[in-house]
Amino acid sequence: MRDEEKQQSSKQSDEVKKFNVQRFLRKKWMLPAVYLGAAAIVLSAFFLMQNQDNTALEDPSGVSQPMEDGIEVIEGEAVPVTSANEVIKMPVANESEVDIVGYFYDFNSSAEEQEAALVYYNNMYYQNRGIDIAKEDGESFEVTAALSGTVVKAEKDPLLGHVVEINHEDGVITHYHSLEGLEVEEGTSVKQGDIIGRAGRNLYNADANVHVHFEIRHNGNAVNPLDYFNQNLETLVDESHRMDEDIASAEEDTADEEDVKDDEEKNEDEDKAVDEDKNKQE
Repeated sequence: MRDEEKQQSSKQSDEVKKFNVQRFLRKKWMLPAVYLGAAAIVLSAFFLMQNQDNTALEDPSGVSQPMEDGIEVIEGEAVPVTSANEVIKMPVANESEVDIVGYFYDFNSSAEEQEAALVYYNNMYYQNRGIDIAKEDGESFEVTAALSGTVVKAEKDPLLGHVVEINHEDGVITHYHSLEGLEVEEGTSVKQGDIIGRAGRNLYNADANVHVHFEIRHNGNAVNPLDYFNQNLETLVDESHRMDEDIASAEEDTADEEDVKDDEEKNEDEDKAVDEDKNKQE
């Protein structure tokens, strides 16, 4: 009997709760509130997922997606190739088609080599401060930049023909003259191998016929281009600095020797004056 009463009481309680819920849902503001709450939950979940995706894509270190086949992929701004990463090339499009017809005047070379490195102009001989390049058949050819850099001179000279100078790093300049025309202008950047003109003739070295004259200068001093083809700028600059130090050391030694010689001559003069005084007193 008691069990039946308990079951009946529980059934009545459930019906009361169901009735209360139905009354609650019948209120006008209830359904809109439920819809708004559900929409808020959906939007919150969406924005949370977006933030997680953005965080996964961002990498403040600048390193992109990890490794691909064992190679680390680096993203960010591209680093331009500078002349410091290059080796000096002969300033022609095709090296196999040209020959050296004029050589750099080297003070340490033989008398015969020095004679071959002279340029005859206006009844006088001048020391060649670069090399002269020509084709065997005497035809013109494309002249290219030996290194990447910035054009600091591009003009026509009445004696040398068209002239181009390109500034590189660490005080290095490459100089080209006897050009038939110009393909570059002052202020433009050029890459190694870019065409800057074509070989032509000039009045200064008319005996070379169609050719291009090429020089490499470091801090204004010309060096032998043949010593530095296929070498990088660092090698050129280091050797040039050593040469400058050797020259400075040699000049210092010469100055010291001259000082010693002057002191000896001064002492001799003083000794001579003393002897003359003694002779007078006697």
